[in-house]
Amino acid sequence: MDTVNINRRKITKSALIQGICFALCFFAFQLAEFTVNDKAAALVGVSSVNAVYSMGIACTAVGFLSFSLARRLFQKDSVRRVLICIVGAFSIFFTVQILFVKTQLIFLISSFLLLLALGHISGCVYYNSAMLFDGKEYTGRIIGVGMGCAVVMQYVVQNLFVTDAAFLLSMVFSVAVLLYIIIKPSHDWILENPLPYSSENKTDYKTATILVSSVIIMSLIIGLIDGVVVSKHAQGELSVSSNARLFYAASLIAAGFISDINNRKYFALSTVCTMFFSTISTAFMANSATFFMGTAAMYIYSGFYVMFLTLSFIDFAPKTKAPTLWAGMGRICRSFVISFTAVPVVYIFEYFGSSSLVMGSCVLSIAVLLILLKDIISAMYAQKDTAENNDTISNENALNTYCEYYGFTPRETEVFEKLIVTENGNQEIADELFISRRVLQRHVASIYEKTGTKNRIGLYQSYWDFTSKK
Repeated sequence: MDTVNINRRKITKSALIQGICFALCFFAFQLAEFTVNDKAAALVGVSSVNAVYSMGIACTAVGFLSFSLARRLFQKDSVRRVLICIVGAFSIFFTVQILFVKTQLIFLISSFLLLLALGHISGCVYYNSAMLFDGKEYTGRIIGVGMGCAVVMQYVVQNLFVTDAAFLLSMVFSVAVLLYIIIKPSHDWILENPLPYSSENKTDYKTATILVSSVIIMSLIIGLIDGVVVSKHAQGELSVSSNARLFYAASLIAAGFISDINNRKYFALSTVCTMFFSTISTAFMANSATFFMGTAAMYIYSGFYVMFLTLSFIDFAPKTKAPTLWAGMGRICRSFVISFTAVPVVYIFEYFGSSSLVMGSCVLSIAVLLILLKDIISAMYAQKDTAENNDTISNENALNTYCEYYGFTPRETEVFEKLIVTENGNQEIADELFISRRVLQRHVASIYEKTGTKNRIGLYQSYWDFTSKK
């Protein structure tokens, strides 16, 4: 088997591993969230469930933020390994606590700290995905299928294995596998700092503002429904783990596949179109006979919405100065917005009925459409780069094509560019890229292995042979 085929297999394996990461991360979070709500109904009281849900989801956002902060505070990868293990151990400890404690205060503290710990681990998974999938054409499919599988696993556990033991085993397994993948990564930027994307990079705050505004308003739309659903579930009037939840899994997978068509060409448009399912769902919430239809419609929109807030920021993060923060920004915005709406929306629904939610959903949907309209039109009418049809390609395109062909990581791409376009020695390259000579040598060795070369001259020859064939 030649080197190229081996590298392609490695890329596929890395993508599958990251899909598993997303599945387990999403699975553990959903199980924890729903279990906390169910236990809160029995221990704290049905009327307090929305408040517990609100505080818990805010703690998730804090967990995402804590991951970004921790990477700034702790620079050594060995320290980061210890820290993520501690967070994982605490998440299992707090899982046991919420299952067996009978004291309200201890239960609440354990619940909030569990969701915070899972948020921290999720921040690592989102960051790793942003770095691994940067510019890849299959990002949406991998993440969509991973999240969809997580929903199906949750559905199975909560409908076929409804026991504390099943929940505990699921959480232990998910966290353990996630920690193993993080601690023994196939890509070195999980625990170390990425090469500068860089001190020279400037975060595009115009794009950031559009994305953040869109996600906040979309979260307000989902929040109009979410609070009512959580309350109805606590009162026993509906089950969030019913068959309707399978629409959520299907929607996540569909959104993932649609997002990968022509470089996200239809992604924003499809998300905006499904927003109007939220109007249908809120209209059906007032009648118990149509609750299933309303919940199904909500889940169809939720799948596209969750994929939008996930993929948009995963695509955006590597281009910023703070990828650890921006990779999970969609989840951070969502969590804080819903934490503020989960309680008041129940009172709005009780006093003003579903018509008020329908009206609010329509107004907010139009607002999102106006914010994204320019991007939707630009994506729909974007012309393919004519350079792709030329027999020769530019130096930059040649370099990117070569790096993608051999499956270089973002760090290796940075190192490879320095090796090819400069005559600097290893120490000079290491200084320019703000890394140690030891780390640089590790990347160079990996580049030689992937390209089947033994030295810099061989690498030059491999690159020029590749570009001449193009």
